[in-house]
Amino acid sequence: MSLRTIQNWLKWRNDWDSLCNRCGKCCYSRSRRPDGRVVIHYNRPCVYLDTETHLCTIYDDRFRVCKSCGKVNLFTALCHPTLPEDCAYARTFRRQKGQKEKCGGDIRH
Repeated sequence: MSLRTIQNWLKWRNDWDSLCNRCGKCCYSRSRRPDGRVVIHYNRPCVYLDTETHLCTIYDDRFRVCKSCGKVNLFTALCHPTLPEDCAYARTFRRQKGQKEKCGGDIRH
């Protein structure tokens, strides 16, 4: 893990959710093309996503209520293959567009 990654983590660890830019893209079904690009299926949002505001309607209970909701943590920000590059977490923690930390194998969501 790079020094930059560690410094960013120390900066954001106590205020993690405020890093989110509220785009809502992580609340839609996503896949990856063979060329590595992320495809966001805007016709398949999470049932709890308010598509007008891009906010979760069950935010405080989302991990308990929604089985498909996955917490974005440092590892996810660095390595998850379907987290869009323009996600604030990905932009903050990935070195350059398309470049990721060594993540140790395939990651499934």
